[in-house]
Amino acid sequence: MESPVIRSPAILAHVETAPPARLRPTRKRSRSDRHVALLEDPRGSPILDRMQKDTSSSSDRRTAIITGASSGIGEATARLLARNGFEVALIARRKDRLERLAREIEAGKGRAIPIPADLADEGATEHAAGEALEALGRIDLLVNNAGYSPGQAIEQIRRSELRHIFEVNLFSAIQLIGAVTPRMREQGGGRIVNIGSLAGSVPAPLAIPYAMTKVAIRAATDALRLELAPFGIRLSLVVPGFVDTAVFENARKDSQSLREDPSNPYRQLMFDLDDLATRNLRNPLLPEDVAEVVLRAATDARPRARYYTPLSARLQCLLFDMLPARLADAILLRVYKLERR
Repeated sequence: MESPVIRSPAILAHVETAPPARLRPTRKRSRSDRHVALLEDPRGSPILDRMQKDTSSSSDRRTAIITGASSGIGEATARLLARNGFEVALIARRKDRLERLAREIEAGKGRAIPIPADLADEGATEHAAGEALEALGRIDLLVNNAGYSPGQAIEQIRRSELRHIFEVNLFSAIQLIGAVTPRMREQGGGRIVNIGSLAGSVPAPLAIPYAMTKVAIRAATDALRLELAPFGIRLSLVVPGFVDTAVFENARKDSQSLREDPSNPYRQLMFDLDDLATRNLRNPLLPEDVAEVVLRAATDARPRARYYTPLSARLQCLLFDMLPARLADAILLRVYKLERR
């Protein structure tokens, strides 16, 4: 059995920069399906199967806002929520992809509102939130998924780029939570699902800014779960493993000039991480796998604080919480082919 540590991704992400989700009408049960099937409720039926049955048969109107909805996890989540009776507001930068997704959802008798917005811009985020609130009326669910990772060493990242990463990955999520909270409070409750990452628990080189935002998202989710509890607003963090999206390829393209520079002291590390990510891509999660977990977090009667997928993600987080830092470093240095001087 392969060690869960070796399975840790080189650049841990699952973001809105991915290609359109690969829908398979007749595909076999996903890895997430198989894990969920192991977790049965007291009545003996798989939690996911029971939840999907309950949500699809419900006549109550439910609404959701999804960021990073033009591709990857966000797109897969939008499709799944729409199939389960949610009216969805779709937020992302790429207008053409949002409009195409909205047409496909509405062709399936769902309702989707495309809202193009650059979440790095505070004003655009505020406008998108207002448009979603006006279009949907009530807000039952907010899914904060948007984010990206540049895949560069910390000394190679400019302050402006660092600020941009935080705007997209963190500040926009907090701003949207603040925007929907009054409406959720007025209607007696709601759900907020933030997409986290193993990078928030398991260190990975060349992903420092990304990891910083995911640690902050985790901390914010925990604190807000307490702050908003008196108003019936539940928060959960979904922590996926390595997801088959374009984030790695996009990060590699963004840093291509550094890879071609023989004077770059991190050049060999970049190539080694490329190889590690390629190995992880042999058996990755699909965006649809993560979407199924988001749906569980959105509809479980008693939502968990954390949802991990696959189960090995939970094991990795537990392992690195328990191990002494020196031992954890020794393991990861070996995984990333680094030597301590």
